[in-house]
Amino acid sequence: MLSNQNITERLSTMIKCNQKGVLASVVSVQGSAYKREGAKMIVGANGACHGMISGGCLESDIVAIADQVEVTGKPLIKKYKLNEELVWGLGLGCPGTVEILIEPIGFSAVWKHLAEACVNSEAMVVCKVLQTKETYGPLLLVTNSDVFGDWTDEVLQERAVSIAHQKLSQQAAASESICLKAKKGEEVFVFFDVHFPAPQLIIFGAGDDAIPLANLSAMLGFQTTVIDPRPAFNTKDRFPLADMLIAGTEQYENISVINSRSYIVIMNHQFERDSDALTFALHSAASYVGMLGPRTRREKIIAHLHNQGIVFSKEEMKKLFSPIGLDIGADTSEEIGLSIMSEIIAFRNRHQGGFLREKYFIHQKSRVPINGA
Repeated sequence: MLSNQNITERLSTMIKCNQKGVLASVVSVQGSAYKREGAKMIVGANGACHGMISGGCLESDIVAIADQVEVTGKPLIKKYKLNEELVWGLGLGCPGTVEILIEPIGFSAVWKHLAEACVNSEAMVVCKVLQTKETYGPLLLVTNSDVFGDWTDEVLQERAVSIAHQKLSQQAAASESICLKAKKGEEVFVFFDVHFPAPQLIIFGAGDDAIPLANLSAMLGFQTTVIDPRPAFNTKDRFPLADMLIAGTEQYENISVINSRSYIVIMNHQFERDSDALTFALHSAASYVGMLGPRTRREKIIAHLHNQGIVFSKEEMKKLFSPIGLDIGADTSEEIGLSIMSEIIAFRNRHQGGFLREKYFIHQKSRVPINGA
């Protein structure tokens, strides 16, 4: 199954190469559904599909509609009630309502900027006005530094850009449709499609227990880096899915840019290397730092660093998760890797973990209030 990151990269390639196709995006979900807002699927000119917008019940219908959209060149929104016979007949039974925007892939300047932003690994929000009586203009692309595209209603555009910037400031902002008021008072639904570059996981330590963690990290779409000075351990044969292998702690400068979407795990099993790695990690811009081992070892390392004159602020210490991982009773290296990645994903999505059967809602809406909606 392709991730949204993969779909965006494929979309970027199609735009740059002027390849025709249709993009289907989930823009609204009421109740339960297999996929949430922002899920995407591309239908190529030859009918080939990339990505999923449901659990398998809607894709064939979307392909048929894509042919119509390709011919007319006009986008449309298709609404599905997931308790209808069309879906129940497949035995999926997810009670909810899903709206899907189906649109031809464009080659205008704004679409080209979208492709460039993807190539440059920029965070971006694509704003799209859903069906209304008025025509406000094509999509609006908002990055941290620029706005591409113009709508005819400057008030609506200003509000959309403000919300887009709020979403860009969050670590895991969700795509969603929001009702805004246009200049003349009309209520307009705008779909905010949030795109972040792949998150980054940096693993200090190339022992056997790091292998399943690195593999799982890569499978979950993280750019994965392994750092270890031991050439016999830190090899491509042992870490085939890692994006980068760094052979020595003296080469920290070789690590790509670290930001709030960077996560660091320390598992050297060696006191001095763990001490050096912890100093680097907590002083970096990474939002999460996990260190393997019990609390007593963590305190010994921090005391050792303190004696060397190395101190950490309260904000830096808040980033530290040690012992590391969600409490799932993990024992094997594979289970420990799963526990660590589960904690990282829960932290990124601002969840606490736990049993879903004990929660009233499966899915959680936008975590941060949107001002100006």
